[in-house]
Amino acid sequence: MDAAHEFRTELLENLAEQGELPQRKPKINLDSDPVKPVGDTAPAARQTWPSSNEIAGMYKVGAKGNQELVKAWANGSPIHEDDLPELATMNELYCHALVGGKNVIVGQRFCQVQGNVLTFESPAEFKKKFLHIKKINGINRGQAFLEWPGKNFKPGGTGFFPDPKKCPPDALNFYRGLQVKPMAGDVSPYLDHIKHVICAGHEPSYRYLIGWMAHLFQKPDEKPSVAIVLKSVEGTGKGTMAEPLLRILGPHGNKTNGAYAIAGRFNGTVANRLLIFADEVDLTDKHVADRLKGIVSETTVNMERKGLEIEPLPNYCRLIFASNHSRVLSAGIRERRYLVLEPSDRFAQNPDYFKRLWRWINTNGPARLLNYLLIVDLSDFDPYRCPQTPGLIAEKLGNLSGVNQFFYNKITEQEPFGGRARIPATELVDDFMAWSVEHEQKVTKPAARSCIGQTMLKLGIDVHGRSDRGDGKYYELPERAVLVQQFAKMLDIPEEAIEL
Repeated sequence: MDAAHEFRTELLENLAEQGELPQRKPKINLDSDPVKPVGDTAPAARQTWPSSNEIAGMYKVGAKGNQELVKAWANGSPIHEDDLPELATMNELYCHALVGGKNVIVGQRFCQVQGNVLTFESPAEFKKKFLHIKKINGINRGQAFLEWPGKNFKPGGTGFFPDPKKCPPDALNFYRGLQVKPMAGDVSPYLDHIKHVICAGHEPSYRYLIGWMAHLFQKPDEKPSVAIVLKSVEGTGKGTMAEPLLRILGPHGNKTNGAYAIAGRFNGTVANRLLIFADEVDLTDKHVADRLKGIVSETTVNMERKGLEIEPLPNYCRLIFASNHSRVLSAGIRERRYLVLEPSDRFAQNPDYFKRLWRWINTNGPARLLNYLLIVDLSDFDPYRCPQTPGLIAEKLGNLSGVNQFFYNKITEQEPFGGRARIPATELVDDFMAWSVEHEQKVTKPAARSCIGQTMLKLGIDVHGRSDRGDGKYYELPERAVLVQQFAKMLDIPEEAIEL
């Protein structure tokens, strides 16, 4: 039993003793249990990490709490009794921390979309906001806070700890908590949308996606290495699928347009996030794709903010990409980082369908979804391996180039390689070079020879003969079924995907 499981069990038991939970701690098994919990069939559960009103916000993370207030200035002179409540209030509102090696005053502001979000100010800018307010001890209120030994001060730097117990006492935790509390109730409108629209009825994809979302809330500080890709025509509800998740996460979720905000140089968008929904993306650009591969799968990310030092941070961020294009990825032949879904257009532009779905979302839908996801059984869920969908296979085949595209064209012919059982190596190389010229792809003779040799080796086809004897080197070609089988294995796709 790992520490996270022990912590979750202890928390659930404590809440049950306090009357906040029933003693029974149900689990939903996706393989055997109904996936439409209604009312009492899904009693409210709790996550292993607290919600926003339990973590005491940014301000109380490591603050003095119930300790007695420091009643003297640094020079030993006493603080006037009327000033102590003022300083205590500021201690609830602000924290002096080191961020990227610089002194920063951290506060928060209200965001209409994400709720309360963090703000960062230099000490000089921080003091300016109090120029018009009554002074403390005869000095600027901001300056008084900075000089007070009892201030909320975090010299140990900052971090992002979805489980606050893991945060060092001298560090500022950027985790803000969830925006909603779990609530038992009907989640069938959302699950139906996920299963029949987003996953288009594909059962393995549906089960993985539900597990992926449950993993986000049950194990937030475990980074999966799979991103979700949604590609379809407009109006299928891709954004609607992400909406309840973003409402639950508040400032720890984000919605962007395009991939540059994630893959760009200043990637603060990823910092302190658990989920990003990126709409209208195009991941076919190799530079963008290479940058995103690390963000999708790596457990750390180098955070670069303007004016601050580059800082390595834990990367817990999950990604959902949405696009209306038929081709979205720059997918290699061994690509496994993406669950590529092609949502059904069954209800596209159907106002009645989406009116009902949004009514569910706007009437405690996110709270009910959170409850459901917290009791999904993840004991057999592998977040690092997703089903290979027809959408990903299409992306792989659409991204074939060079020698792989050449062989694909040859093998999918009615009679591969003209129906020949034997083909000279030099002739095969010449055919590839001619094909490359026709498709405006530059390749030298030595490179073509190397590509052909390596590909035939991967296909399990040995070269025979010698270049200085008889007809030179040649290949004995197997029958078409074997070629298809070996080529499909090389591309890591099912055989039927390349059948005629």
